[in-house]
Amino acid sequence: MSVPPRLGLVTLGTVDFARLRAFYEALGWPVAVEETDFCLFHTAGALLALYPRPALSEEAGGGLQAGEGFRHFSLAVNVASEAEVDAAIAAAVAAGGAVLHEPRKMFWGGYSGYFADPEGNAWEVAHNPHWTLDAQGLPVPPTTS
Repeated sequence: MSVPPRLGLVTLGTVDFARLRAFYEALGWPVAVEETDFCLFHTAGALLALYPRPALSEEAGGGLQAGEGFRHFSLAVNVASEAEVDAAIAAAVAAGGAVLHEPRKMFWGGYSGYFADPEGNAWEVAHNPHWTLDAQGLPVPPTTS
């Protein structure tokens, strides 16, 4: 298996969550999911997520700071199973990437792991049992708003 060549989610680590959320809403981007400190916007392609920077940093690699490989955002590939997460992380490492966080069960009910490409960009490979994947393999979260 390889890492599927698709970008399903871009997560921005926010300093001021409410301000950044208001900005994207003012652009007219439709909200797909909203929670206290997490928000998803629909775009014509990948979903855009907002999540507090410290929480994203911790999730991506145990507290990486800017300049140490974490650039305040992560990119994600969603897959259909936990086994696919494991296989994709292994494929990324075999291709020259580095594990930032081993695949594991997540507090939100899914399973994910993070790897860095050779220049340190953080990628998440995730299986979210609460989301379906469309025909192109892109995530379709349940709409809450």
